[in-house]
Amino acid sequence: MKRKKIFIGITMVLLAIIVALCLNVLVQRKFIKNYTYTELENRGYTAQDVRAVEIKHSYLNRILSYNEWRISVEFEKEPEVFFWFTYRDDKIIFQGVSSEPMLEKESVLDYSERFKNGTLLDE
Repeated sequence: MKRKKIFIGITMVLLAIIVALCLNVLVQRKFIKNYTYTELENRGYTAQDVRAVEIKHSYLNRILSYNEWRISVEFEKEPEVFFWFTYRDDKIIFQGVSSEPMLEKESVLDYSERFKNGTLLDE
């Protein structure tokens, strides 16, 4: 009977930890999404310019010393080109550009520079 109580106690503690971690990710995801839009606005882009913002989280990446948060932004005028960011040290940090099919090196550099300069969506 004592083993059963210990097992139930451990199970409840583990369940509480899992729920707390999931809630933390949900709250942080919302905060990071808002912070990403703010960072984009500071660079000269509006919310209407953005087609999609996807935020992915991984505790495994954190354990392995990779980026815990990965953020991809796709703009309306540049479909299928993804601008990658990470959230680290309370900052949104630009990481690079990718697309499917893969861009040439010169195109990646061009997109990166135009994004950093705020001239990406200029016609």
